[in-house]
Amino acid sequence: MGMDKALGDELLAWTDQFQKFFVEELDDFSSRPQRRPGISPFEWYDEGYRIIDELRLQFPDVHVKAEFAQYVFSVNERRENMGLPPISPPNEFRAGHISISEVLDDPQSSR
Repeated sequence: MGMDKALGDELLAWTDQFQKFFVEELDDFSSRPQRRPGISPFEWYDEGYRIIDELRLQFPDVHVKAEFAQYVFSVNERRENMGLPPISPPNEFRAGHISISEVLDDPQSSR
């Protein structure tokens, strides 16, 4: 693929950390994904962005998209970071939240 060997090794090590420590995503919109002890999810996230930046420098004609926030932050943290209201489970009123039913029924909504 033409990737610098050092960057390739860093990408593999970063991916290996995910494989070793990630446990599961949770379905309640407010909980962060679970992982085993021994890793800082925020350091892992920052390292991922550093790698993304390097990939973009090495491959300027390729759109390199970072899609790993869901393995660090809850659904609602990601939504609020995008300026969207947080989501609540169906039939459960929470002040300042919208129901997941509203999100699923609205074809224009950003998920």
